[in-house]
Amino acid sequence: MFSTVFSMVGISTLDLGTLDLGTWSAGVLLGYGLLAGLIAVLALSSQRWLLWYLFGGMAYWITVEVIQSLLLNWFLLSEWHSYVAAMGISWLPLGAWVLYRALRYDDVSQSVQQQRELVASRYIEHTPVYDDDYQPRFH
Repeated sequence: MFSTVFSMVGISTLDLGTLDLGTWSAGVLLGYGLLAGLIAVLALSSQRWLLWYLFGGMAYWITVEVIQSLLLNWFLLSEWHSYVAAMGISWLPLGAWVLYRALRYDDVSQSVQQQRELVASRYIEHTPVYDDDYQPRFH
């Protein structure tokens, strides 16, 4: 994955310690500079929470890449089939969470409904509802 990202700048390995900036073109330097500048501006703005989406997306895709490479090494799958399987495997926790919430919602909604009915039964129609710390203005 990293070799494809850096292939446009002529890096064949990830040995960035011997990286020569003279081999980078002006367009690549401008692009990476703009990207770094935009991330810095976003980090200093009030919308910095958007960086969590950016980093979360990168972490998710790295997870998919790791699963894909493991599937590619363990099973005799093509690259396309291993990516599809990796995406499916990465969605399993989300599916389990949605199923858990859907099954739990029935229990929660019944108990909440019973509690609302109990609270509503304490009040008589046309009776004003006051807070515990209510003090009338005139007495």
